[in-house]
Amino acid sequence: MKLDFLTLYLVILLNSLTLTVIWAAISAVYRSFEAARYWLAACVLTTVGGGLLMFQGGALDLFFAFCGNALVIFGFCVVRIGALRFHEDRGGWAFSVALTALAVSTMFAVRDSLVARNVVYATAQIVPLTMAAIYLVHPKRRSLGAMVAVVAMAVGILGQGAEAALNSLRLLGELSTEGYYRVAAFCLLTIIFGAVVWNFGFLLMAIDRLQAELAQLAASDELTGLPNRRSFMEKLATETARARRSGRGFSVLLLDLDNFKAINDSHGHAAGDHCVQHFAKLAKERLRGQDMLARTGGDEFCILLPDTTLQQAARIADELVKLMASSVPQWRDRSIAVTISVGVAQWSPADGKTVEEVLETADLALYEAKRNGRNGYALARDAAPGSNAGPASAHSVMRA
Repeated sequence: MKLDFLTLYLVILLNSLTLTVIWAAISAVYRSFEAARYWLAACVLTTVGGGLLMFQGGALDLFFAFCGNALVIFGFCVVRIGALRFHEDRGGWAFSVALTALAVSTMFAVRDSLVARNVVYATAQIVPLTMAAIYLVHPKRRSLGAMVAVVAMAVGILGQGAEAALNSLRLLGELSTEGYYRVAAFCLLTIIFGAVVWNFGFLLMAIDRLQAELAQLAASDELTGLPNRRSFMEKLATETARARRSGRGFSVLLLDLDNFKAINDSHGHAAGDHCVQHFAKLAKERLRGQDMLARTGGDEFCILLPDTTLQQAARIADELVKLMASSVPQWRDRSIAVTISVGVAQWSPADGKTVEEVLETADLALYEAKRNGRNGYALARDAAPGSNAGPASAHSVMRA
């Protein structure tokens, strides 16, 4: 079967236009998705370059050949840069410009030989594709979409490698022109197929990234970046199961900012938000790596302390109270005195309590701290078996 090259060039052009439209739409909708803009640029470059190559053969043969080849080669380099940007790595431009300039210079040096130019053109496309595939196959960057893109790039590399090898044989006189054209079109088909599929792989990567971002938004608090109540409850359930297996308990702190409504009324809600962010920053710096701080309401926070006794949790609560009282947030050249109240409760496998009961006892302890003057903490009193949790011990309230 003999394939017409003009038809294949039209297929390449239409294929590139289709991919350009897809990436243009994604770039327009998801403006923060930087990699999409690079993959859009790569499609535009290969579309324009492929269009120019269709005009080879006339009086301006070399002009169209050099310009078209340069754009396509640089477009392949931009494909690699897009992969780098997807994983938030920089660089790639200097190499891309150098490779394109080297390829064009070499093609100019052998300008009288179309066969030699084909060797340079095919080889120059192989280099960025190989580098992109090696980059994506790294264990830290592996995903279904990345593996689809890598396989497609491998197909394109094989096709372009065959193209370079066949033209090299023609230069050596080992292959006739007729023999070359019997298989050359199939080599071109591999790059058409590869380009479609590796862009599909990039789309899968983009979908995975967007889904992960949506999941992150659903699980985190927008103001502080902390986990939200949903994430906290999921983590609490996981920690409860782990604690049951290990036989070691955990503690929970429930806290909020004192007189938060008065802060909003006196200074404005933006100042209140600033105070919330101020506490979140202080608490994150104080807590251990295994601890979890979550914002569960306007000025309400929960802290999960794995492998922590009630006494150890009390010390942490005391430190947080003192830390907040001594660190006065500044808002528009004004100081806003902010304190916190904390309720402390412990869960252990022997207690027989549910997670909800532990949170309830911590909540009661928090209100006890409030009743005893705020700016302190209270320890939850264990409830008798089968009864509701009792109030916090009043003597446990500590003033900063």
